[in-house]
Amino acid sequence: MFRSMTSRLAPALAALVLATATAAAFAQTPAPAPAAMNFQQVVDRVVAQGYSDVREVERKSDKLYEIKARNTQNRWVELYVDARTGEVLREETQR
Repeated sequence: MFRSMTSRLAPALAALVLATATAAAFAQTPAPAPAAMNFQQVVDRVVAQGYSDVREVERKSDKLYEIKARNTQNRWVELYVDARTGEVLREETQR
């Protein structure tokens, strides 16, 4: 009786071990980085943050845009914007 019970449980136990190992492997895989926004999405995000008169948008890398626009004081600024989130990382006033 013990032997017949063991032989019936062995496949279920093996499946459980395999499923647990697979789940652990997926849990350790890092999530892919969010994709970069396109030009229009970045401009929309910058305008929503109060900037206006966007003149130049340049993609510096897969993580960074450089944008020339006017700030809320109506001064020309150069913005460095995160390409994935649209967050303004740095603002430099143009002279």
